[in-house]
Amino acid sequence: MKKISRREAIKRTSLILGAVAAAPAVSAVLSGCQAPPAEGWQPEALSPEQVRLVEEITERILPATDTPGAKDAGVVRFVDSMLAGYFEEKDKTTLLEGLAAVENDARQAHGKSFVELSPEEMDAILARHDQAAFEARQNPERNPREEPFFYLMKSVTLLGFFTSEVGATEVLNYDPVPGNYDGCIPLESVGGKTWAT
Repeated sequence: MKKISRREAIKRTSLILGAVAAAPAVSAVLSGCQAPPAEGWQPEALSPEQVRLVEEITERILPATDTPGAKDAGVVRFVDSMLAGYFEEKDKTTLLEGLAAVENDARQAHGKSFVELSPEEMDAILARHDQAAFEARQNPERNPREEPFFYLMKSVTLLGFFTSEVGATEVLNYDPVPGNYDGCIPLESVGGKTWAT
């Protein structure tokens, strides 16, 4: 057996400890490089019927025009993710009960599911929910921590859209490595859009 010097032993020990210490970080970086599964997405909190309902509602809130809409950005996945792991129980209940109310309104008014309605019929139902949310928020006695359904739905739709890749890169200006900060500039000087970053 060959003897090694003290210096060599310290070098080898340092290499081993460095590799052991770096392994979790390397593993985390590599696991973060995986693309999310596009085709095989399974909702965690929404039923298939609710997924279609949320897709239609979010698309009516933020429709595709000359820019992408909520469906293009996959906002339904964001809503499902928020319901599954981030919303407080009261907000989750508000959103799910609101979805049920929209579906119930469609069936009572038109005898069919919300997703089967014409765009005009959808808009009429959502306008009633929007008005109810507006009136509820005007009540001075309401609990400010409890948001009405349609206000919550619009908020999560906009948040999901503008934090998506589509919203951040195709609708907002996106600079992945921002340079200097100029606080007071005309919006037209940067393409007429606000910034995503």
